[in-house]
Amino acid sequence: MNYVESLLGRGEQILYVARQHIYVLIVNILAELTLIAILVAAGVASNMAFRDNPTAMIGGISISNLILLICIVISIIVLISGFIDFLRWNSEQIIITDRRVLQVRGVFNKRVIDSSLEKINDIELRQSILGRIFNFGTIEILTASGSEGANVMDRIEAPVEFKRMLLEAKHNLDRGYGYLDTDGYTPSRQSGRAIDIQRTLEELAHLRDRGILSPEEFEAKKRDLLSRI
Repeated sequence: MNYVESLLGRGEQILYVARQHIYVLIVNILAELTLIAILVAAGVASNMAFRDNPTAMIGGISISNLILLICIVISIIVLISGFIDFLRWNSEQIIITDRRVLQVRGVFNKRVIDSSLEKINDIELRQSILGRIFNFGTIEILTASGSEGANVMDRIEAPVEFKRMLLEAKHNLDRGYGYLDTDGYTPSRQSGRAIDIQRTLEELAHLRDRGILSPEEFEAKKRDLLSRI
């Protein structure tokens, strides 16, 4: 079981998975490569400048070699930083389930931000011209907590598709097509529950026909619902 699966509740299903656009990773790596190139150029230039003065020493090391060594060390640190950027980009995920939105962050130390679908009041999408060209943007989810409940997902891939899937998941949950809570069930409510389950099955069949649910997922939900009648 991977880390994401361990976060899911019983019967909770993943509907959509996104992450930051690869543009973010490329920009960070290009900046780091540029810094390395500048450091290498500075090291070579200093080596040439002090090469004709071998008596210039600091702690038994010539100034030219010392500057070159410092540039090499800093370049290695920048390379490690670039590798960490890749690990961070690869490990961070934004997941829509049939109950909530999960933001999973961190390579080794994990941080999870959870937004319940039923508490979402509004969804804001922001895309710059560059974002529209390369298909990335920022999604801000506003929950019932107001401004303090804002959940920002910066420069994620396919933001329009993400927002559409999020609205559809919330719509299905609001109409009772998400998971069914069996707490408080009594025989006197059996007839109404059966009608709700029938409507849920019809909606699930519609989602299957649209390709949002696979046939296997539809059958699994169908068996689960029918077992509750």
